[in-house]
This record gives sequence, structure tokens and C-alpha cells, in this order.
Amino acid sequence: LAYAEWFYGRPRCTAVFLVFTTAIFRCDVLLLLFTVGLTLLLQRRLNIVEAISIGIVTGVASLLVTVPLDTLLWSRLIWPEFEVWWFNTVDNRSGEWGRMVWHWYFSRALPKGMMTTALLFPLAFVRLPERIDLWITRRRSGQSTRKDPKKHVGFFDLTLLPFFS
Repeated sequence: LAYAEWFYGRPRCTAVFLVFTTAIFRCDVLLLLFTVGLTLLLQRRLNIVEAISIGIVTGVASLLVTVPLDTLLWSRLIWPEFEVWWFNTVDNRSGEWGRMVWHWYFSRALPKGMMTTALLFPLAFVRLPERIDLWITRRRSGQSTRKDPKKHVGFFDLTLLPFFS
């Protein structure tokens, strides 16, 4: 969602999503937050005061959501992402999670993580969002949703035409 907001030119929403995700789901997103945030600052889409205020407000709101819920679920006062960060970074005990051979990430973890993505890859050529926008526009204007079959607009457009018109 953060990238979508960034691409649509909504830097404040981008920052909100990244801060929220960092605080609640993965502290690793902090690296992405830093690089995207720095880009937004350098491109002058956000100024430093806006960035700090968005960070503070969203961070506090995120903590107000996650800490009570996690405290209820774990039966003790806890912010899981902080504990993970502290364990791995400050205590330097990340090795206790286990160690794998150097190629494990590329040979095991990455292929498993991308299995679903590989199934969705062909949909990247369908241009579904464009078709939905076109369909909505034509419906509103009263035009037919059928395309002119004589127009050649690409292989995927013709083969998948019955599913999107």
C-alpha cells in the first residue's frame, strides 16, 4: 500500500503506511521507511516538520493499537516488535534463532516465499486495473463495454477479452 500511495503522489499516506507497518508488523521495514522517507525529503514532497509529525502521530497511534492487543494475547505488557529488535540488536542474540548455510536464503527461503508470486506473475500482463477503470468509465457514460474486435491491442487483450468485457 505504501508504494501505491507513493506512486499516486500521496507522500503523507506513504509515510503513514510505512510507520504503521514498522511499528506493528516488522521492524525490518525501518530500512525501507528510511530510504523512502529520505527520498521524499530530498524530492521536497515532505518537509522535515511534516515527516516528524507524521512519524510521531502514526507511531503513537500504532502503539495504542498494538500494545493493548498484544498485552491481552500474551498476558503481559509487551510490544513484540520492540522485543524482537532488542533481542536481535542490543542483546546481540540473533544467533539463538539458529544458523543456516550461506546459500540457505537463496536456495530455500526465497523460492518458498515466491511460490505464490510466481503463480500471479502472468496476471502482470493483463493490465487489470486499466481494464477496470475502462469498464467503469464506459458503464457511467452508457457506452458498450465490448471492444471493437478489429482493433489489435495486444495478445493478452484479445485472448482474455471475454473475461473483461
